Amino acid sequence: MAGKMDKKVVVVSAVVGPLGLLSAILGFSAEGTKITISDVRLVGDECLYPQNPATALGISGAIFLLMVQIAVSAIGGCCGCCKSSAIPSENKRIIGVVCAVMSWIAAGIAWVLFVMGAAGNGDGARATVPDCYVLKDGIFAGAAVLALAATAFGITSYVMLRRNADEAPAGAPKPAEQPPLAGIQMGNPQFPPPPPSHWPTAW
Repeated sequence: MAGKMDKKVVVVSAVVGPLGLLSAILGFSAEGTKITISDVRLVGDECLYPQNPATALGISGAIFLLMVQIAVSAIGGCCGCCKSSAIPSENKRIIGVVCAVMSWIAAGIAWVLFVMGAAGNGDGARATVPDCYVLKDGIFAGAAVLALAATAFGITSYVMLRRNADEAPAGAPKPAEQPPLAGIQMGNPQFPPPPPSHWPTAW
């Protein structure tokens, strides 16, 4: 049974891990393609921002990160609240819940950064001279790092909140061993001796 549960961990990691990694890759790609001050064109007093892939990359990264959080929460049983009977020990439960909370916090901050980055890279006229601003460095990169952290915390939470089916709960008494049944000796049935074949002669 332990091997079966280990296979479940491998499957969950194989599904959730690549999604989180893809979210981070999209974040780093958006960081490398975002608009710089040299890309901004001036038309009169207006600052014109060109189209670039950073906006789509940032939105896609946020979507994949959302998929990670939904998958981990659904498979892991709502941070252990929906499957409390499957929690192996109080220590693992605490660690699992803390990791789940950290995962959602990291994911929430990453979503904010992804949205800020996507909005800051929109095309068109958004400002006038001399207020031609561009997105600060590190916004998308920070979102990518937090996406990795959220994924790692989520997988750790799942591992901590699971339990092998054959693992006894902590503090549960072990069943008493029953002694083997005493053997019953089998033998030939005992019957009373048959009556004599002749009766005494009457006087």
